Amino acid sequence: MARQTKQKNIVRKRSYPAARLARQQQPLAPEPNRLVKVWRRVLERRLRTRLRAKVAIEIHDNTHTMLTFQRQRALWRLRLHHMFLAAPDDVLQALAEFVREGDAEASLRLDRFIERNKAYIRRVSPAQMRKRLRLDPVGRHHDLGRIFERLNERYFESRISAAITYGPAPRVKGPRKSIKMGSYSADSKVIRIHPALDQPVVPRYFVEWIVFHEMLHHVYRARRGEDGRRCVHPPEFMEHERRFHDFKRAQAWELENLDLLLRARIGD
Repeated sequence: MARQTKQKNIVRKRSYPAARLARQQQPLAPEPNRLVKVWRRVLERRLRTRLRAKVAIEIHDNTHTMLTFQRQRALWRLRLHHMFLAAPDDVLQALAEFVREGDAEASLRLDRFIERNKAYIRRVSPAQMRKRLRLDPVGRHHDLGRIFERLNERYFESRISAAITYGPAPRVKGPRKSIKMGSYSADSKVIRIHPALDQPVVPRYFVEWIVFHEMLHHVYRARRGEDGRRCVHPPEFMEHERRFHDFKRAQAWELENLDLLLRARIGD
């Protein structure tokens, strides 16, 4: 009995190396991450010749911001969507001109490239995107949720399916030179209102006007004009905005009190 067991063990030991060799001889599929690293290095070389400086690239799969960059002494750091890995030479030239000089024409060429390749952008539902956000619509002085609901009922028959929140307090050193009082994300369907508007000296009708303006962005989407430029306030948008019940009074208050908003200290 012991002899038979020993023979079986011998058979196993003789067959194991052959089986392992057979597996090693099978062709291995290239690892996706390895290919991305190779393409990223190639992209870095292609941009290095155009920017005439060292380049470090990070590839991402974001759904909103397709490219960001910053200069660190002699090094350009870029974060690019993976659609740029196989970008043609003219797009890379536009990217270099936009990074180096902020060229407006180069920006348009990049916009067209992104529009043509939007199928590569991962689709995430607005509800999924909102789950990642912290929504805080109730301020100390103005409740954005109630303002949104009343405007939605009065002007849009409660058809605007968006969320609203105060944006984060921006980190600004020294006095502000400008202020973006509201924004609308078509991807997440979220309206953000600048926290500087949550002050007792800011009248409710002015906050309502800013919210109303951003709600209109949900109705009138940005489009490109005949010159190829992106238009976020088409004529019908501007005409619709004038229907706001306190339109002229809100505009007048902004002209008289813009400095107040620019000087606002958030979080005090």
